[in-house]
Amino acid sequence: MLSLCLATIGCTSSLSKHSAALSTATAPVVDQAATAYRTAQALHDLRVDYDAIPEFEAAQPVYNPRNIQPLMSDKDIQVRLAVLEAFKCYVQSIVAITNGTDSKELDAASKSVGDSLSDLGNSLAPAIESTLGVATAAASTTETTITTTTGNTTSTTSSTSSSPAPPITPEIRNSVSVAVNALGQFLVSRKIKKELPGKVKDMDPHVETLCKLLEQDINTLQSQEQRDYNRIINQQTLFIRETTTLDPQQRRAQIMKLPRTVRQQRASDEQLTDLRASLVRLALTHHALAADAQGNNSESLKGKLADLEAAGDNLGKFYSSLPSQ
Repeated sequence: MLSLCLATIGCTSSLSKHSAALSTATAPVVDQAATAYRTAQALHDLRVDYDAIPEFEAAQPVYNPRNIQPLMSDKDIQVRLAVLEAFKCYVQSIVAITNGTDSKELDAASKSVGDSLSDLGNSLAPAIESTLGVATAAASTTETTITTTTGNTTSTTSSTSSSPAPPITPEIRNSVSVAVNALGQFLVSRKIKKELPGKVKDMDPHVETLCKLLEQDINTLQSQEQRDYNRIINQQTLFIRETTTLDPQQRRAQIMKLPRTVRQQRASDEQLTDLRASLVRLALTHHALAADAQGNNSESLKGKLADLEAAGDNLGKFYSSLPSQ
């Protein structure tokens, strides 16, 4: 009995140390993912504004701005943020339980977030699928041709986008719903210390499911951002070439927007790649934590946490530097 007691103390002590590190590493990634969603939506809105000009000038069909579709509605973004906030609260709860901390504020926050997830269990996958549908439609219809004539030479440049990943299957929808509900139940019940190792292990496949879905979401946003940037660049290029009323200074300012946009596109693509990698590392880190909770200490856990925290810091610096439009 004494040996079992000592083993349990050692397990929860190690779990406490590593869960605190996971909490520190998780917060910036979660926060910057939220900014990434809003940035992607703002960029798509800008692309729609650029498209409004040629669509308005076209004879058929008559341009109707009421038909535009957002990449993500406010509700879709809020669903994502609710799940991300729940995961952050989940990690904070593990820290509090392993440390024996009695926090009424965290108890209330955990129960509140957990209760809210009960209404969102069936909403996350449809919200992400809605964005995927908009991106798929844009990919199948976006085709831009730019023709330039210099002297007796005519050159034509075309760009056609490919479709993103297929829609979310019913099986994935069900597994996501189960994962979100499991996360909510954990937060509502706030397990006691001796139950925690087993519960963290039980949560591991659910965390993996949510991370994989959010990773797919980032893939969709990355593909859509590339199309949006390319469309903006092409529309801006056509505007400069076809507008003859610009004075030299105005023309210079409009041309200088092109390389600036390309630099933003490359930086955004790199950072979304980093964000996707951060989600992968987050799932791996939780998996290592779950193994650690069972007494299987992972020597690589500290390295994973350091990588995750560094990724969150880098994302924060990048997104805070983005222009508002």
